[in-house]
Amino acid sequence: MSLIEPQGRPHLWCPRCRTCVVWPTNLNGQEAKDLAKVTRTGVLEGMRYAHEKLRMDLREAKALALHITRTKGFCHRCGSVIQGSESVCAGCNSANLDW
Repeated sequence: MSLIEPQGRPHLWCPRCRTCVVWPTNLNGQEAKDLAKVTRTGVLEGMRYAHEKLRMDLREAKALALHITRTKGFCHRCGSVIQGSESVCAGCNSANLDW
């Protein structure tokens, strides 16, 4: 059972860490890119951004930031090439948000 409930929000299940990664319903493309840019400079900064700017719960902000790719197009965990903006890596079975 996931500790984070989507409650109608967009989400992606991560089989690797067995958590539900959610993001705000009203998150637009530019906001997603801004979050990804901040997170790529540092995961802690991404968590803080999601919590303060997007008004997310700390657990949700952490899960979100940890699943954003560090390099566009590559899995945040194993570095394999991934397809799509929200996907699960075929190599390591980890959820990726490639915004």
